[in-house]
Amino acid sequence: MKPNPVDPLYVIFEQHLFNFQDPEIDRKTLVLKIVADYLEFLRKRNVTVPRSLEQPIVEELATQVNTMLVRKIYGCVNHQEFQRLLPAPHKRRARSRYGKLVGSKPKSPAKLREKA
Repeated sequence: MKPNPVDPLYVIFEQHLFNFQDPEIDRKTLVLKIVADYLEFLRKRNVTVPRSLEQPIVEELATQVNTMLVRKIYGCVNHQEFQRLLPAPHKRRARSRYGKLVGSKPKSPAKLREKA
């Protein structure tokens, strides 16, 4: 029996949360970045969203992502504390899933810092 595939929205959410780099960004902006990446993922797979439905869909996705964020970091003061307490295997698994989803291997946070 084939295991259930992981929801692409959740994979993109994990990638952003586990590899969050900008401490100045607020929750709303983070959520909107995740939603934008998800919509881009859908576009690349030729899934079209009618213009008349785009805003309600974005709002619903933002609500879902915000709920995932609250559930994921529950017990942590902020996302930095969550990242600090997160075991390394979870970060690697999230990076691997995201790479499979978008068809490339994302760079590790250390490699991103080296380029800056």
